[in-house]
Amino acid sequence: MLLAHPADRLNVIRALAAPVILFVPFWYGFPGGYAFLTFVTVFFLIGETNYILHLHIHRPFAKPAWLNLLLDFAMGAATGFTASNWRIQHRYGHHRGVDKPFRTARAWEIADYSPLRALSYSTLSVLPTFWHPIAESFRKGVLADVRRPINYRWAFAEQMLLILFLAALTLWQPLLVLSYLLPWYALIAVITRYVDYLNHYGCDERNRNVYERANNSLSRAFNWGCHNFGYHTAHHLKPTAHWTELPQIHAEIADRIPARYLKPFSWSCLLFPYHCLLARRGRI
Repeated sequence: MLLAHPADRLNVIRALAAPVILFVPFWYGFPGGYAFLTFVTVFFLIGETNYILHLHIHRPFAKPAWLNLLLDFAMGAATGFTASNWRIQHRYGHHRGVDKPFRTARAWEIADYSPLRALSYSTLSVLPTFWHPIAESFRKGVLADVRRPINYRWAFAEQMLLILFLAALTLWQPLLVLSYLLPWYALIAVITRYVDYLNHYGCDERNRNVYERANNSLSRAFNWGCHNFGYHTAHHLKPTAHWTELPQIHAEIADRIPARYLKPFSWSCLLFPYHCLLARRGRI
């Protein structure tokens, strides 16, 4: 058995298929010349790949190291977020309370929800999220050869491989990279930062009360489609818990989470106009 958990069989298939789907236009162009329609179709087919990569870096899908590495490469190419980036800025950054290098420095953005704050955070956090893991891995890996909690030298190499891969594609198909691939990576990055914003706006992430550090989406549709990611307090309490276990963990702690951190609406980025309406009505 190659998989660590049978529930991740479909996730592995989706992860390996994602780069194939994303890079089809580099070989065959856009079917019928419909570039925008192709972009939208790709989004609906593999737009959740970064959620899957998030699951994978917390709890690797496979038992063999080679398969986990292949999954790292596949999802990194499909999202623009390498597994090493996720491990540095999220698993050993965000989950350890070391967020400042990977976010904007504007505390007002997450003080409460507003469209302006959400857009500011989601866009201005993109470059720190991408750049600072590279800088940290160079400093710790290349200059110091730090190997705990991850091998930072390999983390630097993996991130450089993605950049070299992008450079090679640019030499081959410059217009397609500029008009299709870079906008795709940018969109995935902004969506990822927006969901991070929803998870923590209005929260004190340094609060001694662990039940007041995160928001929780109770939307069944969102949690069904995004592997129970809405149960964010449960995820923070047990980051390595399998995604199938999060509803039960949430049920056990729900009465300890203040009502203001329990949100009935979906975190989906497609609902941003609805989130703005809720904010205007004071219901977010």
